[in-house]
Amino acid sequence: MLLIEADAKQMLEDAGLPVPGERSLYAPGDAVRTPGGPVAVKAQVLAGGRGKAGLVRLVDAAGTADAVAAVQALLAAQGTTALVMAERQIDIAQEYYLAWRIDDLEARPVLMFSPHGGVEIEAHGESLRECPVDPLRPVRPQDLIPFFREAGVGGRTLGAIARFAADAFRLMQAVDADLVEINPLAVTPKGDLVALDAKVSLDDNADVRHHERARLVSDTLQRAGMTPLELRAAGQGFTFVELDGDVALFTGGAGLGMALVDMLADAGYRAADFVDAPGGSGTAIFGALSSLIFARAERDDVKAIILFLTLSATSLKGAVESILDLLKVQAPPKPLIVGLVATGAAEREMTRSQAQAAFEAQGHLCVTELDDAIAALRRIAPPDGVLRA
Repeated sequence: MLLIEADAKQMLEDAGLPVPGERSLYAPGDAVRTPGGPVAVKAQVLAGGRGKAGLVRLVDAAGTADAVAAVQALLAAQGTTALVMAERQIDIAQEYYLAWRIDDLEARPVLMFSPHGGVEIEAHGESLRECPVDPLRPVRPQDLIPFFREAGVGGRTLGAIARFAADAFRLMQAVDADLVEINPLAVTPKGDLVALDAKVSLDDNADVRHHERARLVSDTLQRAGMTPLELRAAGQGFTFVELDGDVALFTGGAGLGMALVDMLADAGYRAADFVDAPGGSGTAIFGALSSLIFARAERDDVKAIILFLTLSATSLKGAVESILDLLKVQAPPKPLIVGLVATGAAEREMTRSQAQAAFEAQGHLCVTELDDAIAALRRIAPPDGVLRA
């Protein structure tokens, strides 16, 4: 879950990291009372480039009338679900970029830093440095001093930014985030550090450990934009995204799902959903996901259903039986094409051939290749005749 800036800054503040003070969050219809003096007014949207899009306004007037007008203007520009944050402006002597992220390939956290922060960070890509760390060892400020020194940080700022980075790493671990990005990290004329903007992305797989996330404004916003089926999936702990398409998909793994989405588009179809049932999931999840896919396929815009699973660790027998149990009480609302690939431990209780035979016994077409699934789809439900990009 990606957090709005207001939620991200509250997390930083709760962890003892410096952020601008006197923050207020406003929705349409709220009475706006901003502090006097220079104020930064920012639309709370889950997208970058707010400054270039005119969604950040700096109000330098001593009175509050201009700040109130700026808040109301940004609320009006976004619609009924708009949120706007106003906070005290900070004097800036220097801007840095600092972030912690998870490197999926290296399977460890990486510190990213550039001495050029702010809205034009992309123009200074050559200045971005990375420092991978051992996830099993604590990150101490003194460990980061050489990295920041080589990046050009000196004076009293060197120790301060090393402490800030170490504290940000502890926050990342505490909240189970996969990204904590500060851009810009400002140095004031007095030499203090302040996080002027913050982007935090929380690992959805850790929701079970963080019931406090339900109180975040970001969680409410995310759920407000979700369909009933998406909310149902979220409540069961897996990913389901509704799309405007004509083929309902049930795939095991996000990579396979994206490949099928692309193959469908090349063949003249569109996916009606995207689902992620990651490897290692309990077998009961397959029955629950099948129920969601069938609910999506009941609508008139869906022509067929493709169920394609590639399993190497999760038991093929458990997955197949959970889906077959559903098929016994709920026939698929549209023609069903089943693709199965299983290797290693997945076949310890049932082979792929046995699984295919079980589906074919109920009258469902089985394939083993993605191309064969698309070919079968063409026979069962031809595309409209115009290839869609």
